[in-house]
Amino acid sequence: MKFKTKINNLNWDKIILIILLLSGAFLRFYNLNWDQGNMFHPDERNIANAVTKISFFKQLNPDFFAYGGFSIYLIRATGDVLVRITNNPVWIHDWGHINLIARFYSALYSTITILFLYHLARKVFNERVALISAFFFTFSVSSIQTSHLGITENFLTLTVVLISLLSLNIFQKPSLKNYIICAIVTGIAIAAKTTAISFLIFPATAFLINLVLYKKDFSKKILMFLFYLILSLCIFSIFSPYTFLSWNKFLESMRYESGVALGTLPVPYTLQFTNTSSYLFQFINLFWQLGPITLILPLGLIFVFIKLIKNKDFKLLILLSFPVIYFLYVGMWHTKFIRFMMPVLPFLTIFASYFLYVVIKRTKIAGKFLLCLFALTTIFWAFAFFSVYTREQTRISASKWIYKNIPSGSKILGEHWDDGLPVSLKNYSPAQYQIKQLTIYDADNLDKIDYYSNELSSADYIVINSRRLYGTLIHLDKKYPTTSKYYKLLFNGNLGYKKVAEFTSYPSIFGITINDDSSEETFQVYDHPKVIIFKNTQRLIYDDIKNQF
Repeated sequence: MKFKTKINNLNWDKIILIILLLSGAFLRFYNLNWDQGNMFHPDERNIANAVTKISFFKQLNPDFFAYGGFSIYLIRATGDVLVRITNNPVWIHDWGHINLIARFYSALYSTITILFLYHLARKVFNERVALISAFFFTFSVSSIQTSHLGITENFLTLTVVLISLLSLNIFQKPSLKNYIICAIVTGIAIAAKTTAISFLIFPATAFLINLVLYKKDFSKKILMFLFYLILSLCIFSIFSPYTFLSWNKFLESMRYESGVALGTLPVPYTLQFTNTSSYLFQFINLFWQLGPITLILPLGLIFVFIKLIKNKDFKLLILLSFPVIYFLYVGMWHTKFIRFMMPVLPFLTIFASYFLYVVIKRTKIAGKFLLCLFALTTIFWAFAFFSVYTREQTRISASKWIYKNIPSGSKILGEHWDDGLPVSLKNYSPAQYQIKQLTIYDADNLDKIDYYSNELSSADYIVINSRRLYGTLIHLDKKYPTTSKYYKLLFNGNLGYKKVAEFTSYPSIFGITINDDSSEETFQVYDHPKVIIFKNTQRLIYDDIKNQF
Protein backbone atom coordinates (compact mmCIF):
# COMPACT_ATOMS: atom_id res chain seq x y z
CA MET A 1 0.00 0.00 0.00
CA LYS A 2 2.81 2.42 0.87
CA PHE A 3 4.51 1.68 -2.47
CA LYS A 4 1.29 2.40 -4.40
CA THR A 5 0.80 5.62 -2.46
CA LYS A 6 4.29 6.77 -3.39
CA ILE A 7 3.62 5.98 -7.06
CA ASN A 8 0.36 7.91 -7.00
CA ASN A 9 2.04 10.88 -5.35
CA LEU A 10 4.72 11.13 -7.99
CA ASN A 11 4.71 14.41 -9.90
CA TRP A 12 4.50 13.07 -13.42
CA ASP A 13 5.10 16.52 -14.91
CA LYS A 14 8.52 16.63 -13.26
CA ILE A 15 9.31 13.11 -14.42
CA ILE A 16 8.39 14.02 -18.01
CA LEU A 17 10.46 17.19 -17.78
CA ILE A 18 13.48 15.20 -16.55
CA ILE A 19 13.02 12.77 -19.46
CA LEU A 20 12.91 15.71 -21.86
CA LEU A 21 16.08 17.18 -20.35
CA LEU A 22 17.90 13.85 -20.67
CA SER A 23 16.64 13.39 -24.23
CA GLY A 24 17.64 16.94 -25.13
CA ALA A 25 21.08 16.47 -23.62
CA PHE A 26 21.63 13.26 -25.59
CA LEU A 27 20.61 14.86 -28.90
CA ARG A 28 22.79 17.89 -28.23
CA PHE A 29 25.94 16.37 -26.74
CA TYR A 30 26.21 13.34 -29.00
CA ASN A 31 29.34 13.35 -31.22
CA LEU A 32 30.37 16.99 -30.76
CA ASN A 33 33.55 16.17 -32.69
CA TRP A 34 31.57 15.21 -35.81
CA ASP A 35 34.08 16.99 -38.08
CA GLN A 36 37.16 15.44 -36.45
CA GLY A 37 38.54 18.86 -35.56
CA ASN A 38 38.40 20.30 -39.08
CA MET A 39 36.03 23.16 -38.19
CA PHE A 40 34.04 23.83 -41.35
CA HIS A 41 32.16 26.79 -39.86
CA PRO A 42 34.02 30.11 -40.40
CA ASP A 43 32.70 31.62 -37.15
CA GLU A 44 34.10 28.68 -35.21
CA ARG A 45 37.50 29.34 -36.73
CA ASN A 46 37.31 33.05 -35.92
CA ILE A 47 36.32 32.38 -32.32
CA ALA A 48 39.06 29.76 -31.86
CA ASN A 49 41.62 32.13 -33.33
CA ALA A 50 40.48 34.88 -30.95
CA VAL A 51 40.78 32.50 -27.97
CA THR A 52 44.43 31.76 -28.82
CA LYS A 53 45.20 35.49 -28.56
CA ILE A 54 44.00 35.72 -24.95
CA SER A 55 46.32 35.34 -21.97
CA PHE A 56 44.91 36.14 -18.52
CA PHE A 57 45.66 38.84 -17.47
CA LYS A 58 48.43 39.96 -19.77
CA GLN A 59 46.59 40.16 -23.08
CA LEU A 60 42.79 40.40 -23.11
CA ASN A 61 42.17 41.88 -26.55
CA PRO A 62 40.54 39.22 -28.76
CA ASP A 63 40.86 41.53 -31.78
CA PHE A 64 37.57 40.10 -33.07
CA PHE A 65 34.31 42.01 -32.73
CA ALA A 66 31.66 40.12 -34.67
CA TYR A 67 31.12 38.47 -31.28
CA GLY A 68 31.64 39.97 -27.84
CA GLY A 69 34.29 39.05 -25.33
CA PHE A 70 32.24 36.96 -22.89
CA SER A 71 32.25 33.68 -24.82
CA ILE A 72 35.89 34.09 -25.83
CA TYR A 73 36.99 34.67 -22.23
CA LEU A 74 34.87 31.79 -20.94
CA ILE A 75 36.32 29.37 -23.49
CA ARG A 76 39.85 30.53 -22.75
CA ALA A 77 39.34 30.25 -18.98
CA THR A 78 37.98 26.73 -19.42
CA GLY A 79 40.91 25.87 -21.65
CA ASP A 80 43.36 27.10 -18.99
CA VAL A 81 41.69 24.88 -16.39
CA LEU A 82 41.86 21.87 -18.72
CA VAL A 83 45.54 22.55 -19.40
CA ARG A 84 46.21 22.41 -15.65
CA ILE A 85 44.20 19.21 -15.28
CA THR A 86 45.59 17.38 -18.33
CA ASN A 87 49.00 19.07 -18.54
CA ASN A 88 48.34 19.38 -22.27
CA PRO A 89 48.47 22.84 -23.94
CA VAL A 90 46.31 21.81 -26.91
CA TRP A 91 43.24 23.18 -25.09
CA ILE A 92 44.48 26.75 -25.57
CA HIS A 93 46.49 26.43 -28.80
CA ASP A 94 44.80 23.88 -31.06
CA TRP A 95 41.68 25.21 -32.79
CA GLY A 96 40.00 21.81 -32.85
CA HIS A 97 40.32 21.35 -29.08
CA ILE A 98 39.28 24.94 -28.38
CA ASN A 99 36.22 24.39 -30.54
CA LEU A 100 35.24 21.30 -28.56
CA ILE A 101 35.01 23.49 -25.47
CA ALA A 102 32.85 25.97 -27.37
CA ARG A 103 30.56 23.18 -28.59
CA PHE A 104 30.27 21.75 -25.09
CA TYR A 105 28.99 25.08 -23.83
CA SER A 106 26.69 25.45 -26.82
CA ALA A 107 25.08 22.06 -26.08
CA LEU A 108 24.87 22.90 -22.38
CA TYR A 109 23.14 26.24 -23.02
CA SER A 110 20.55 24.62 -25.26
CA THR A 111 19.82 21.86 -22.76
CA ILE A 112 19.35 24.35 -19.92
CA THR A 113 17.03 26.40 -22.14
CA ILE A 114 14.54 23.51 -22.08
CA LEU A 115 14.18 23.93 -18.32
CA PHE A 116 13.77 27.71 -18.37
CA LEU A 117 11.39 27.56 -21.31
CA TYR A 118 9.21 25.21 -19.28
CA HIS A 119 9.15 27.70 -16.39
CA LEU A 120 8.38 30.58 -18.74
CA ALA A 121 5.42 28.83 -20.37
CA ARG A 122 4.12 27.70 -16.97
CA LYS A 123 4.35 31.23 -15.62
CA VAL A 124 2.40 32.68 -18.55
CA PHE A 125 -0.03 29.79 -19.14
CA ASN A 126 0.03 26.52 -17.19
CA GLU A 127 1.91 23.24 -16.77
CA ARG A 128 0.23 21.59 -19.76
CA VAL A 129 1.39 24.31 -22.16
CA ALA A 130 4.78 24.30 -20.42
CA LEU A 131 5.35 20.59 -20.98
CA ILE A 132 4.25 20.74 -24.61
CA SER A 133 6.53 23.74 -25.20
CA ALA A 134 9.47 22.00 -23.56
CA PHE A 135 8.81 18.93 -25.69
CA PHE A 136 8.83 20.80 -29.00
CA PHE A 137 11.94 22.76 -28.09
CA THR A 138 13.72 19.58 -26.97
CA PHE A 139 13.23 18.13 -30.44
CA SER A 140 13.72 21.35 -32.42
CA VAL A 141 16.25 20.62 -35.14
CA SER A 142 17.89 24.05 -35.14
CA SER A 143 18.66 23.72 -31.43
CA ILE A 144 20.18 20.29 -32.01
CA GLN A 145 22.21 21.52 -34.96
CA THR A 146 23.46 24.69 -33.28
CA SER A 147 24.50 22.62 -30.25
CA HIS A 148 27.00 20.93 -32.54
CA LEU A 149 28.55 24.28 -33.46
CA GLY A 150 30.77 26.41 -31.21
CA ILE A 151 28.95 29.68 -31.86
CA THR A 152 26.88 31.96 -29.63
CA GLU A 153 23.34 31.37 -30.88
CA ASN A 154 22.40 28.91 -28.14
CA PHE A 155 23.70 31.24 -25.45
CA LEU A 156 21.61 34.05 -26.90
CA THR A 157 18.57 31.76 -26.95
CA LEU A 158 19.11 30.84 -23.30
CA THR A 159 19.57 34.43 -22.18
CA VAL A 160 16.55 35.76 -24.11
CA VAL A 161 14.35 33.17 -22.39
CA LEU A 162 15.86 34.12 -19.03
CA ILE A 163 15.36 37.83 -19.69
CA SER A 164 11.72 37.22 -20.64
CA LEU A 165 11.20 35.36 -17.35
CA LEU A 166 12.91 38.09 -15.36
CA SER A 167 10.90 40.76 -17.18
CA LEU A 168 7.70 39.08 -16.04
CA ASN A 169 9.04 39.33 -12.49
CA ILE A 170 9.75 43.02 -13.04
CA PHE A 171 6.21 43.53 -14.32
CA GLN A 172 4.70 41.83 -11.28
CA LYS A 173 7.16 43.28 -8.78
CA PRO A 174 9.46 46.06 -10.04
CA SER A 175 11.91 45.67 -7.18
CA LEU A 176 15.58 46.64 -7.20
CA LYS A 177 16.52 42.97 -6.74
CA ASN A 178 14.61 41.89 -9.86
CA TYR A 179 16.17 44.69 -11.90
CA ILE A 180 19.69 43.79 -10.71
CA ILE A 181 19.29 40.12 -11.67
CA CYS A 182 17.88 41.08 -15.06
CA ALA A 183 20.69 43.59 -15.62
CA ILE A 184 23.35 40.95 -14.97
CA VAL A 185 21.82 38.56 -17.52
CA THR A 186 21.24 41.37 -20.04
CA GLY A 187 24.79 42.70 -19.74
CA ILE A 188 26.32 39.25 -20.19
CA ALA A 189 24.04 38.52 -23.17
CA ILE A 190 25.12 41.71 -24.95
CA ALA A 191 28.74 40.92 -24.04
CA ALA A 192 28.34 37.65 -25.95
CA LYS A 193 26.90 39.32 -29.05
CA THR A 194 25.90 42.91 -29.55
CA THR A 195 22.63 41.97 -31.28
CA ALA A 196 21.38 40.89 -27.83
CA ILE A 197 20.68 44.56 -27.22
CA SER A 198 17.33 43.75 -28.89
CA PHE A 199 16.47 41.69 -25.79
CA LEU A 200 15.91 45.00 -23.97
CA ILE A 201 12.47 44.93 -25.58
CA PHE A 202 11.30 42.54 -22.84
CA PRO A 203 12.23 44.58 -19.73
CA ALA A 204 11.30 47.84 -21.46
CA THR A 205 7.83 46.49 -22.24
CA ALA A 206 7.40 45.18 -18.69
CA PHE A 207 8.51 48.54 -17.28
CA LEU A 208 6.16 50.57 -19.48
CA ILE A 209 3.11 48.40 -18.87
CA ASN A 210 3.66 48.45 -15.11
CA LEU A 211 4.19 52.21 -15.23
CA VAL A 212 0.92 52.77 -17.09
CA LEU A 213 -1.20 50.31 -15.09
CA TYR A 214 0.12 51.07 -11.62
CA LYS A 215 0.89 54.76 -11.40
CA LYS A 216 2.17 54.85 -7.85
CA ASP A 217 5.91 55.24 -7.20
CA PHE A 218 6.25 56.74 -10.68
CA SER A 219 9.63 58.40 -10.12
CA LYS A 220 11.03 55.42 -8.24
CA LYS A 221 10.17 53.05 -11.09
CA ILE A 222 11.82 55.31 -13.66
CA LEU A 223 14.96 55.56 -11.53
CA MET A 224 15.11 51.77 -11.11
CA PHE A 225 14.76 51.25 -14.86
CA LEU A 226 17.54 53.77 -15.52
CA PHE A 227 19.65 51.96 -12.92
CA TYR A 228 18.92 48.69 -14.78
CA LEU A 229 20.18 50.20 -18.05
CA ILE A 230 23.34 51.59 -16.43
CA LEU A 231 24.10 48.35 -14.59
CA SER A 232 23.57 46.36 -17.82
CA LEU A 233 26.08 48.64 -19.53
CA CYS A 234 28.56 48.14 -16.68
CA ILE A 235 28.24 44.35 -16.79
CA PHE A 236 28.64 44.46 -20.56
CA SER A 237 31.79 46.57 -20.18
CA ILE A 238 33.30 44.12 -17.69
CA PHE A 239 32.82 41.08 -19.91
CA SER A 240 33.56 42.77 -23.25
CA PRO A 241 35.90 45.65 -22.35
CA TYR A 242 37.58 45.92 -25.74
CA THR A 243 34.31 46.97 -27.30
CA PHE A 244 35.22 50.35 -25.81
CA LEU A 245 39.00 50.04 -25.61
CA SER A 246 39.11 49.28 -29.35
CA TRP A 247 36.10 51.41 -30.20
CA ASN A 248 37.10 52.23 -33.78
CA LYS A 249 37.68 48.57 -34.65
CA PHE A 250 34.38 47.65 -33.02
CA LEU A 251 32.54 50.28 -35.07
CA GLU A 252 34.27 49.09 -38.22
CA SER A 253 33.16 45.53 -37.50
CA MET A 254 29.60 46.64 -36.76
CA ARG A 255 29.44 48.67 -39.99
CA TYR A 256 30.55 45.60 -41.90
CA GLU A 257 28.12 43.23 -40.16
CA SER A 258 25.15 45.61 -40.49
CA GLY A 259 26.01 46.32 -44.13
CA VAL A 260 26.04 42.59 -44.87
CA ALA A 261 22.76 42.05 -43.01
CA LEU A 262 20.93 44.92 -44.68
CA GLY A 263 22.38 44.24 -48.11
CA THR A 264 24.04 47.66 -48.43
CA LEU A 265 27.43 45.91 -48.51
CA PRO A 266 27.31 43.18 -51.18
CA VAL A 267 29.35 40.09 -50.34
CA PRO A 268 29.48 36.79 -52.24
CA TYR A 269 28.10 34.63 -49.44
CA THR A 270 24.77 36.48 -49.36
CA LEU A 271 24.01 36.11 -53.06
CA GLN A 272 21.68 33.24 -52.18
CA PHE A 273 19.21 35.82 -50.87
CA THR A 274 18.86 37.60 -54.19
CA ASN A 275 15.16 37.73 -55.14
CA THR A 276 14.03 36.11 -51.87
CA SER A 277 10.88 37.40 -50.20
CA SER A 278 11.09 38.98 -46.79
CA TYR A 279 9.21 37.08 -44.04
CA LEU A 280 8.07 34.33 -46.41
CA PHE A 281 11.63 33.03 -46.84
CA GLN A 282 12.15 32.90 -43.07
CA PHE A 283 8.77 31.31 -42.46
CA ILE A 284 9.42 28.54 -45.00
CA ASN A 285 12.78 27.81 -43.38
CA LEU A 286 11.10 27.47 -40.00
CA PHE A 287 9.92 24.08 -41.30
CA TRP A 288 13.57 23.00 -41.34
CA GLN A 289 14.20 24.57 -37.94
CA LEU A 290 11.13 23.42 -36.01
CA GLY A 291 9.48 20.83 -38.20
CA PRO A 292 5.75 20.36 -38.85
CA ILE A 293 4.55 22.56 -35.96
CA THR A 294 5.44 25.51 -38.20
CA LEU A 295 2.05 24.89 -39.81
CA ILE A 296 0.20 25.95 -36.66
CA LEU A 297 2.46 28.82 -35.61
CA PRO A 298 0.24 31.51 -37.19
CA LEU A 299 -2.82 30.01 -35.48
CA GLY A 300 -0.99 29.89 -32.17
CA LEU A 301 -0.01 33.53 -32.51
CA ILE A 302 -3.62 34.49 -33.30
CA PHE A 303 -4.93 32.54 -30.29
CA VAL A 304 -2.46 34.29 -27.98
CA PHE A 305 -3.52 37.69 -29.34
CA ILE A 306 -7.17 36.79 -28.79
CA LYS A 307 -6.45 35.75 -25.20
CA LEU A 308 -4.54 38.99 -24.65
CA ILE A 309 -7.41 41.16 -25.90
CA LYS A 310 -10.16 39.10 -24.27
CA ASN A 311 -8.61 38.76 -20.82
CA LYS A 312 -6.39 41.84 -20.82
CA ASP A 313 -3.60 39.54 -19.67
CA PHE A 314 -0.58 41.82 -19.95
CA LYS A 315 1.85 38.99 -19.31
CA LEU A 316 0.99 37.94 -22.87
CA LEU A 317 1.83 41.38 -24.21
CA ILE A 318 5.27 41.08 -22.62
CA LEU A 319 5.69 37.57 -24.05
CA LEU A 320 4.71 38.77 -27.52
CA SER A 321 6.72 41.99 -27.53
CA PHE A 322 10.16 40.67 -28.43
CA PRO A 323 9.38 37.84 -30.89
CA VAL A 324 6.92 39.96 -32.88
CA ILE A 325 9.13 43.07 -33.08
CA TYR A 326 12.25 41.00 -33.70
CA PHE A 327 10.69 38.97 -36.50
CA LEU A 328 9.20 42.07 -38.17
CA TYR A 329 12.57 43.85 -38.07
CA VAL A 330 15.02 41.02 -38.80
CA GLY A 331 12.62 39.46 -41.31
CA MET A 332 12.98 42.42 -43.64
CA TRP A 333 16.78 42.16 -43.81
CA HIS A 334 18.38 41.24 -47.11
CA THR A 335 20.50 38.58 -45.41
CA LYS A 336 18.33 35.80 -44.02
CA PHE A 337 20.65 33.26 -42.43
CA ILE A 338 18.63 30.61 -40.67
CA ARG A 339 20.46 31.23 -37.39
CA PHE A 340 19.01 34.75 -37.20
CA MET A 341 15.69 33.22 -36.13
CA MET A 342 17.19 31.28 -33.22
CA PRO A 343 16.19 33.81 -30.50
CA VAL A 344 12.49 33.57 -31.41
CA LEU A 345 12.25 29.76 -31.64
CA PRO A 346 11.44 29.17 -27.94
CA PHE A 347 8.55 31.63 -28.10
CA LEU A 348 7.23 30.12 -31.32
CA THR A 349 7.10 26.71 -29.63
CA ILE A 350 5.05 28.30 -26.81
CA PHE A 351 2.58 29.81 -29.29
CA ALA A 352 2.16 26.49 -31.12
CA SER A 353 1.77 24.64 -27.81
CA TYR A 354 -0.90 27.05 -26.60
CA PHE A 355 -2.87 26.46 -29.80
CA LEU A 356 -2.78 22.69 -29.25
CA TYR A 357 -3.78 23.15 -25.60
CA VAL A 358 -6.83 25.22 -26.58
CA VAL A 359 -7.91 22.68 -29.20
CA ILE A 360 -7.60 19.87 -26.66
CA LYS A 361 -9.75 21.80 -24.19
CA ARG A 362 -12.46 22.40 -26.78
CA THR A 363 -12.43 19.06 -28.60
CA LYS A 364 -10.46 16.42 -26.74
CA ILE A 365 -10.39 13.79 -29.48
CA ALA A 366 -9.36 16.16 -32.28
CA GLY A 367 -6.95 18.00 -29.99
CA LYS A 368 -5.20 14.89 -28.74
CA PHE A 369 -5.00 13.59 -32.30
CA LEU A 370 -3.31 16.81 -33.42
CA LEU A 371 -0.95 16.73 -30.44
CA CYS A 372 0.07 13.14 -31.19
CA LEU A 373 0.44 13.90 -34.88
CA PHE A 374 2.70 16.90 -34.36
CA ALA A 375 4.62 15.22 -31.55
CA LEU A 376 5.38 12.12 -33.62
CA THR A 377 6.30 14.04 -36.76
CA THR A 378 8.53 16.37 -34.75
CA ILE A 379 10.35 13.43 -33.19
CA PHE A 380 10.62 11.84 -36.63
CA TRP A 381 12.22 14.97 -38.09
CA ALA A 382 14.51 15.46 -35.08
CA PHE A 383 15.94 11.94 -35.23
CA ALA A 384 16.14 12.05 -39.02
CA PHE A 385 18.32 15.13 -38.75
CA PHE A 386 20.21 13.70 -35.77
CA SER A 387 21.30 10.85 -38.05
CA VAL A 388 23.67 13.33 -39.73
CA TYR A 389 25.86 13.13 -36.62
CA THR A 390 25.87 9.33 -36.59
CA ARG A 391 27.64 9.21 -39.94
CA GLU A 392 31.02 10.36 -41.17
CA GLN A 393 30.98 13.95 -42.38
CA THR A 394 30.80 14.12 -46.18
CA ARG A 395 33.94 16.24 -46.61
CA ILE A 396 35.94 13.69 -44.65
CA SER A 397 34.48 10.79 -46.66
CA ALA A 398 35.25 12.68 -49.86
CA SER A 399 38.81 13.35 -48.68
CA LYS A 400 39.38 9.65 -48.04
CA TRP A 401 38.09 8.88 -51.52
CA ILE A 402 40.39 11.50 -53.06
CA TYR A 403 43.49 10.12 -51.34
CA LYS A 404 42.56 6.60 -52.40
CA ASN A 405 41.54 7.27 -56.00
CA ILE A 406 43.28 10.42 -57.24
CA PRO A 407 47.01 10.03 -58.00
CA SER A 408 49.52 12.30 -56.29
CA GLY A 409 50.51 15.28 -58.38
CA SER A 410 47.08 15.60 -59.99
CA LYS A 411 45.73 19.11 -60.53
CA ILE A 412 42.50 19.59 -58.59
CA LEU A 413 40.25 22.61 -59.05
CA GLY A 414 38.27 23.73 -56.03
CA GLU A 415 36.12 26.80 -55.47
CA HIS A 416 37.05 29.93 -53.55
CA TRP A 417 34.88 31.09 -50.63
CA ASP A 418 34.43 27.44 -49.69
CA ASP A 419 36.50 24.94 -47.72
CA GLY A 420 39.18 23.28 -49.79
CA LEU A 421 39.36 19.52 -50.27
CA PRO A 422 40.88 17.19 -49.44
CA VAL A 423 41.36 17.93 -45.74
CA SER A 424 44.42 16.65 -43.92
CA LEU A 425 44.04 13.11 -42.60
CA LYS A 426 46.39 10.79 -40.76
CA ASN A 427 49.36 10.05 -43.06
CA TYR A 428 47.80 12.12 -45.86
CA SER A 429 48.18 15.76 -46.81
CA PRO A 430 46.65 17.99 -49.50
CA ALA A 431 50.22 19.05 -50.33
CA GLN A 432 50.54 15.95 -52.52
CA TYR A 433 48.23 17.56 -55.07
CA GLN A 434 48.28 20.68 -57.21
CA ILE A 435 45.24 22.44 -55.77
CA LYS A 436 43.87 25.65 -57.23
CA GLN A 437 40.73 27.52 -56.26
CA LEU A 438 38.57 28.79 -59.11
CA THR A 439 37.67 32.45 -58.49
CA ILE A 440 34.09 31.85 -59.49
CA TYR A 441 32.58 34.85 -57.69
CA ASP A 442 34.68 37.26 -59.77
CA ALA A 443 32.63 39.35 -62.19
CA ASP A 444 31.58 37.65 -65.42
CA ASN A 445 33.06 39.09 -68.62
CA LEU A 446 34.82 37.88 -71.78
CA ASP A 447 37.99 37.25 -69.79
CA LYS A 448 36.04 34.90 -67.52
CA ILE A 449 35.39 32.56 -70.48
CA ASP A 450 39.12 32.49 -71.24
CA TYR A 451 39.80 31.88 -67.56
CA TYR A 452 37.44 28.89 -67.35
CA SER A 453 38.71 27.46 -70.64
CA ASN A 454 42.34 27.69 -69.58
CA GLU A 455 41.86 26.22 -66.10
CA LEU A 456 39.50 23.42 -67.14
CA SER A 457 41.68 22.29 -70.05
CA SER A 458 44.71 21.90 -67.79
CA ALA A 459 43.10 20.28 -64.72
CA ASP A 460 42.54 16.64 -63.84
CA TYR A 461 39.67 16.91 -61.38
CA ILE A 462 37.08 19.38 -60.12
CA VAL A 463 35.91 19.12 -56.52
CA ILE A 464 32.71 20.92 -55.57
CA ASN A 465 32.72 21.12 -51.79
CA SER A 466 29.07 22.09 -51.29
CA ARG A 467 26.15 23.77 -53.04
CA ARG A 468 27.29 27.13 -51.68
CA LEU A 469 28.28 28.46 -55.13
CA TYR A 470 26.49 26.42 -57.77
CA GLY A 471 23.23 26.28 -55.79
CA THR A 472 22.94 30.05 -56.16
CA LEU A 473 24.93 31.15 -59.21
CA ILE A 474 23.36 28.67 -61.61
CA HIS A 475 20.10 30.62 -61.15
CA LEU A 476 21.64 34.11 -61.44
CA ASP A 477 22.02 34.04 -65.21
CA LYS A 478 21.67 37.83 -65.49
CA LYS A 479 24.41 38.70 -62.99
CA TYR A 480 26.53 35.62 -63.75
CA PRO A 481 25.67 34.51 -67.31
CA THR A 482 29.03 32.83 -67.96
CA THR A 483 29.21 31.11 -64.58
CA SER A 484 25.58 29.99 -64.76
CA LYS A 485 26.34 28.40 -68.13
CA TYR A 486 29.57 26.91 -66.77
CA TYR A 487 27.69 24.97 -64.12
CA LYS A 488 25.02 23.81 -66.57
CA LEU A 489 27.68 22.63 -69.01
CA LEU A 490 29.64 20.92 -66.23
CA PHE A 491 26.64 19.02 -64.87
CA ASN A 492 25.57 18.04 -68.39
CA GLY A 493 29.02 16.62 -69.17
CA ASN A 494 29.72 19.06 -72.01
CA LEU A 495 33.06 20.26 -70.61
CA GLY A 496 34.70 16.85 -70.80
CA TYR A 497 34.34 16.18 -67.07
CA LYS A 498 32.45 13.18 -65.75
CA LYS A 499 31.02 12.89 -62.25
CA VAL A 500 32.93 10.06 -60.60
CA ALA A 501 31.88 10.45 -56.97
CA GLU A 502 29.16 12.11 -54.90
CA PHE A 503 28.89 12.23 -51.13
CA THR A 504 25.67 13.14 -49.35
CA SER A 505 24.41 12.80 -45.80
CA TYR A 506 20.78 13.81 -45.94
CA PRO A 507 18.63 13.48 -42.81
CA SER A 508 17.15 9.99 -42.83
CA ILE A 509 15.34 7.50 -40.62
CA PHE A 510 13.70 4.10 -41.18
CA GLY A 511 14.96 4.13 -44.76
CA ILE A 512 13.26 7.46 -45.47
CA THR A 513 15.60 10.18 -46.72
CA ILE A 514 14.72 13.87 -46.57
CA ASN A 515 16.45 15.96 -49.22
CA ASP A 516 17.14 19.38 -47.70
CA ASP A 517 18.79 20.99 -50.73
CA SER A 518 16.04 23.62 -50.75
CA SER A 519 16.84 24.81 -47.22
CA GLU A 520 18.75 28.01 -46.53
CA GLU A 521 22.32 27.33 -47.55
CA THR A 522 23.92 27.43 -44.09
CA PHE A 523 21.50 24.82 -42.80
CA GLN A 524 23.35 22.25 -44.90
CA VAL A 525 26.81 23.35 -45.99
CA TYR A 526 28.63 23.12 -42.65
CA ASP A 527 27.72 19.73 -41.22
CA HIS A 528 26.27 17.72 -44.14
CA PRO A 529 27.09 19.29 -47.53
CA LYS A 530 26.82 17.50 -50.83
CA VAL A 531 30.32 16.97 -52.25
CA ILE A 532 30.71 16.22 -55.97
CA ILE A 533 33.91 15.13 -57.71
CA PHE A 534 34.38 15.36 -61.48
CA LYS A 535 37.17 13.76 -63.49
CA ASN A 536 38.56 15.16 -66.75
CA THR A 537 37.89 12.14 -68.93
CA GLN A 538 37.70 13.70 -72.42
CA ARG A 539 40.67 16.05 -72.08
CA LEU A 540 39.14 18.81 -74.15
CA ILE A 541 41.57 21.49 -75.29
CA TYR A 542 41.21 25.21 -74.60
CA ASP A 543 39.38 26.01 -77.87
CA ASP A 544 36.91 23.13 -77.49
CA ILE A 545 35.89 24.33 -74.04
CA LYS A 546 35.71 27.99 -75.08
CA ASN A 547 33.40 27.13 -77.96
CA GLN A 548 30.92 25.62 -75.50
CA PHE A 549 30.30 29.11 -74.08
